[in-house]
Amino acid sequence: MDAARLEEQYNKELDEMTDEIRSGIESGKYSMADIQKVVGEKTKQAVTATDEFVKDNPWAALGIAAGVGVLVGFLISRK
Repeated sequence: MDAARLEEQYNKELDEMTDEIRSGIESGKYSMADIQKVVGEKTKQAVTATDEFVKDNPWAALGIAAGVGVLVGFLISRK
């Protein structure tokens, strides 16, 4: 799976999860314990998928990490 499709999939899932949590909170359907459980499960899934991506595409992962590092460095240096 390429990085762009993986990112698109995660963004879509994150948007869906955010909408579900927001509507659940507004309706009183979810408690904080429920939200923590769901977020914990989704985090574990994201970690597993990221681990698989890095193992399958080490150079792409290295490039993404370097790009994020450059971006963070640029943003920090502007202050």
